[in-house]
Amino acid sequence: MKTIYFIVSVLLMVSILLFISSFIYLDREKHKIYYYAVNLEGRDIGTIRIDKFLTDDKLIYKSVMETPFFPALTEFKSKLTLDRQYNLESYSREGYGNKSVETAHLENVNGSLSFVASFYSKFACLENIPIKKETFVFEDDSPVTYMPLIENYNFRRGRSQGFNTITIFSDPSLPPMQRFVTLTSIKDEYLKIDRRRIKTENLILKIRNYPQGNLWIAKSDKSIMRLEIPKIGLKITRRFSAKTLKAEEYVLADDAYTQRAVSFKNKTIQLSGTFTAPKAEGAHPALLLVGGDGPQDRRYQGLFTGIADYLAKNGFCVLNFDKRGIGLSEGSSSASTAGDLSEDVSAALGFMAEQKEVDPKRTGIITHAEGAYYAMKALSGKKNARAMILIAPVLGPASEDDMLKAIKTKGAKEKWTDKYLKTVVKSIREGRERVRDARHNWIYIFGKKCFVKNMKESMQEDPIEIVKKINGPVLIMQSKDDEDVPEDTISRLEAALGQAGNPTTTAYYSYLGHFLGKLVNDGVHRMHYEISKEPLKNIKAWLDVNLQEAPPEPHKMPEQAEQADAAVKS
Repeated sequence: MKTIYFIVSVLLMVSILLFISSFIYLDREKHKIYYYAVNLEGRDIGTIRIDKFLTDDKLIYKSVMETPFFPALTEFKSKLTLDRQYNLESYSREGYGNKSVETAHLENVNGSLSFVASFYSKFACLENIPIKKETFVFEDDSPVTYMPLIENYNFRRGRSQGFNTITIFSDPSLPPMQRFVTLTSIKDEYLKIDRRRIKTENLILKIRNYPQGNLWIAKSDKSIMRLEIPKIGLKITRRFSAKTLKAEEYVLADDAYTQRAVSFKNKTIQLSGTFTAPKAEGAHPALLLVGGDGPQDRRYQGLFTGIADYLAKNGFCVLNFDKRGIGLSEGSSSASTAGDLSEDVSAALGFMAEQKEVDPKRTGIITHAEGAYYAMKALSGKKNARAMILIAPVLGPASEDDMLKAIKTKGAKEKWTDKYLKTVVKSIREGRERVRDARHNWIYIFGKKCFVKNMKESMQEDPIEIVKKINGPVLIMQSKDDEDVPEDTISRLEAALGQAGNPTTTAYYSYLGHFLGKLVNDGVHRMHYEISKEPLKNIKAWLDVNLQEAPPEPHKMPEQAEQADAAVKS
């Protein structure tokens, strides 16, 4: 009898354990976690965690990508929701960095998509984007968007299989683009990952006008083990545990100068920055550094770090500061206007001129990208700075015709289809129409809150009229391969400055890019730009003339200035 009781007890215990195990198994099946390491040009620069959830009626994919080595945005979150037949319901992506947020959202409404993106104090939108029923969200560097494609690839059939996809680009001002993605199985291959030897199937990834990629898919569970796009140096590899990365800030220091943290106010907003001054006694010429759009702090992705170091070692004071709502500066980056930012520039100029190391009669501004527009608004009709240097200048707002012309030029360079070009034009017009109709500073578009005051004010301004009111010499510095500056920007600037009688020098550089230098990925510091020596030498030569003790006669270049001008042009 005892034996029977024992057997029954054992069977009961086994049944309970099997029952519990079944729930654990089901839970694992309904929620899976995947870890990845992101490698760029041979260095790990980020990590990814993907959570896949299976409910009764939905498939939900969540991704968190930490990129501490990126120069601006350092975290990305995305959520992809599909029904059980893999039909798209919604997709959201958010980028974070320096207290700033950039968002993009797609929503499937009765078989067509609505799109809205907000970035700093701007937005883009488009509704009723027609798509086919079996359309997948796809982003080249985001493994979470590859997963549904892989789950729908027929491995038994193999060979080439195509998928209709839609992509939200890293430039949130552009609407999503429909693309056709082809996956082709070519061979089986063993990969060694985290000391594990894993049998995989190698697939080739092909997209029109994009570099070819490779995928390695585990034969056991069809999970993505590796993604490579060799032409851009990207490799994303599966890990079996979480990994933490930490990047150091890129800083420079020298015995020839001192640096101190400073703060100053524009009305009620306190702004924070760094003031750099030569150790040599006396009052020195001084430069204010003004950056463009995005979550830009005082380092400005390394560009301003390098410029401040070079100028301070050559006898100049330098002030660079965190933009409003960024870093240690107060305010909101998503609720500021170009007018607010230009007032910040004026406040910074006033503060810089008050420093004991500065000769207030010899101050100037160096700008990059949209910073040129903010600085010109601050200086328009005033004489609170002697000289201005514009690196890769962007004029900011323009008429709708000018915007459409620039878009067509960009589309031709990037080989957009006529269909997508029409989509971009439609998006621009729809966004401007919503701005014109807005009665308040904020509106809701497809349930998302968007700031309209900045765009409304910009649409009412003519940047060329602002440029015509600039007083003093101007140096324009532009790389020949810079696609971030519209082609006609330099000629428009030169014409407007010439009409106002400003001595203007334009220096072109061969293939130095938007930041006039190279992007450094050393695996220790956040990726940063190091400006090339030639532009730095030309900046100093030009400043030595235009911020000299006695200002040159108005609208007349002295012999010394002509020599510096010739040196820069050459």
